[in-house]
Parts: sequence; structure tokens; C-alpha cells
Amino acid sequence: MSTRTLAYWLALVDRLVERGFAGALDEHGITRMQWRILTVLGDGPATADQLDTALADMPAYDDDATAAEQLGELVESGWVEAADAYRVTERGRAAHGHILDAVAELRTRVLEGVSPEEEQTMIALLERMARNLGWEP
Repeated sequence: MSTRTLAYWLALVDRLVERGFAGALDEHGITRMQWRILTVLGDGPATADQLDTALADMPAYDDDATAAEQLGELVESGWVEAADAYRVTERGRAAHGHILDAVAELRTRVLEGVSPEEEQTMIALLERMARNLGWEP
């Protein structure tokens, strides 16, 4: 049994997952916020206000910028087009698909040797701990 604390393991796993996720995004030349925008737009067109609403519940990260700041780059890259609402282009959909594959590979690596039941238990425990510390959905 390890003598390291829960805080140690939470921080370590968080850093390692973040490094892997950042690497997957960097490899494709996009930011976390651009990834989030593509994910939301993958469900269908959205206005800037609808994007802001959809992204409001996601945890903030130091490298985040607002959706408005990131949309211009996505439009310029040809991954998103703007009309009455923002839409993912075929080029953007293909790029998003490649990134989804990289993220799925990371998820598989993270959960190697962890049963679905263990994963669900871990998620429930972490949510309970977050609520104990004042988090509210």
C-alpha cells in the first residue's frame, strides 16, 4: 500500500492527464477552448451567445480564452464557417475526428486495467468529494 496521500495522487493524475490532453491538442494546433467550441458545434450550429451558454459549465483553465476570441481563428483556419450561426465545416469535422481519436486513445491508456465498475465508483467518489468541498453542479 502506498504511503502517498490522496492529494498527491489526485494532483499527479491531473497533471499527467492534462499533459496528455494538451499534447493531443498541440499536435493539431488548437487550444482547449477551440476544442470545446468544435465539440459544441459538432452537435449543430450555434450563435456566439449559445456557445457561451453551452461552455459556461466547463471548468476554466489558465490557457482558456473566451469563445469569441477563439472563433476568429477557427473561421480563419476553415474549420468553422460563420453565417447566421457558426457551423463546423467538413475540414473542421475531419480535424475534430482526428482529435477525438487522440483523446479516445488517451482515455483508453488512462483507464487501462480499470473495470467499468471501478471507473463509475471512482467518478462517484470524486463527485462526492467535490460536493463536500462546496462544489454544486
